Amino acid sequence: MKKQEPIATQMDEIVFEYRNKNYGAYILRKMYNKQIVRALFLATAVMVAGLAYPLALSYKAIHHVIHIGNDSGTTVILEPPQFAEPPVVPPPPPVSDIQKRLIFTAPVVVADEVNSDTGLPNMDYFNDHTTNVPVNLNLETSVTRQQDVIPVPVEKEEIRTFVEEMPLYFGGDTERMKFLAGNMVYPQQATESGIQGTVYVQFVVDSKGNIINVQVLRGIGGGCDEEAVRVVKMMPSWHPGRQNGQSVPVLFTMPVVFKLQS
Repeated sequence: MKKQEPIATQMDEIVFEYRNKNYGAYILRKMYNKQIVRALFLATAVMVAGLAYPLALSYKAIHHVIHIGNDSGTTVILEPPQFAEPPVVPPPPPVSDIQKRLIFTAPVVVADEVNSDTGLPNMDYFNDHTTNVPVNLNLETSVTRQQDVIPVPVEKEEIRTFVEEMPLYFGGDTERMKFLAGNMVYPQQATESGIQGTVYVQFVVDSKGNIINVQVLRGIGGGCDEEAVRVVKMMPSWHPGRQNGQSVPVLFTMPVVFKLQS
């Protein structure tokens, strides 16, 4: 029976039927399968050799022996195992004087009597020369504890300029002018210099009607400013200003007139 050729060979014969088959692509295609098989075997051999070589070296190192031949036969002598020499430990450094003092030394028991006189009084001395005096717990001390005083914060009242009911001198402006005229003393310096005019004094009528914070807003000099401040401070209490039915401090400006008699 005739052996059937592979399909690739049949295709090569069909393709190169009327062409030159002595060289070129036809020869390469005919040798392709052989080259593949040859390369596969070569690669396999190289891989096996690469794996076997380190295994053989390790096996040789483990089972390394020395064979000595003689008349009676062969004697196998194993190599002695190699041991590393122990490290040399340096001797300890010499003990210093301070370390010698710190070293605890056991007490030595002796038969003779030891002089224990250290110059300090012992407990027996204190027991013989001291007496226990009871403490009187009922003694009265002169130290008295003061009551804790908690300061109450004082709210600062807001000073108003205009309120529903402005401060008013008792008796009205007429009585106020009488009080100023009856207590005012024309300064000698102003009289000699002919100084006259109006001094504007500003002050605060607090919520209780007292006159506080008196100062000159605009003066004329010659002692008239100081005289106006003195008289205003002498004034009795006013009716305090009121806002929403409550007494509130109000800033007040009052003119004081100084006029020379002709």
